Amino acid sequence: MATGKRPVTLGIFGSGDVAPELVCDALNNQFDYGPEDAEGYFAPSDEFDLTVYLPASGAFTSEGVHRVWEWTVRCELPYRVLWDETGNARTVDVLGNVESAETDILIVDDISGALIECLAKAENSMLLVLSQDEAFDDATAEVAATALRAGLPVHDLSRALLEVTWRHLPDHEPPGAETGAGGQATLSVVSDAPDVTLSAQEAAVVSDAFTQAEELLDGLGNGLLTQISATRESLIHGRSLLAPKPEKPAEDGEPKKTRLEIFDPEKNAWVPAGRGRPPKGVQKRRVPA
Repeated sequence: MATGKRPVTLGIFGSGDVAPELVCDALNNQFDYGPEDAEGYFAPSDEFDLTVYLPASGAFTSEGVHRVWEWTVRCELPYRVLWDETGNARTVDVLGNVESAETDILIVDDISGALIECLAKAENSMLLVLSQDEAFDDATAEVAATALRAGLPVHDLSRALLEVTWRHLPDHEPPGAETGAGGQATLSVVSDAPDVTLSAQEAAVVSDAFTQAEELLDGLGNGLLTQISATRESLIHGRSLLAPKPEKPAEDGEPKKTRLEIFDPEKNAWVPAGRGRPPKGVQKRRVPA
């Protein structure tokens, strides 16, 4: 069904870590989600209609990937899982909350290749990668390079959606780079103008200019990231001061614990709410745990 919103497909890959607050702040701001309701769910976007692809694997379902999954659930977004039939403690969540196991779990042998293939076929796709200390592991760098060669935009979620270019993938060559005499690179430029081929020396000058420009942009970006981090810490502290105070201890000195129950009309009884968001309109109550 057409929603009038712009369809966007996101893929996530990487072993790097990322703070939960950064995931929510960066993606909510980028795609116009929020604010958060009392149950922790974000208001839907009025502009974008997102679909997310997540890896489920003992090797690739990292803590950072799981945090993107948590954001996906909190935005109530449809998502699909690329599963190689291996797992870890986090894949249980990713696999167990799809809308339809038959259509939303895709069993594949090569998760990284399948991810790029799915994104290349979709509309307005973007690959999100996760770095660690501003560097990518070999598998993530390979996926990022493959995405760039396929013409897909790549952004590092661990660095607040910094755009990833060939500058950030020093072990990978961009398409179009050819080796000239003496092992030096030559650069072919394709445009509407007559074909232009630069010598190895000229290509080095152009490449150096690009590198300096990218280093300048990275420097500016890192400065902004430092300010963002300090501001985020201030916001978190402020929110903690505004948060409800914890309940007073019970007479026996132990804090009171509660659990959520919903009314099941078929059983004519109250039952535990279980995982996930309760259905709309259902009767809810909190009882001592």
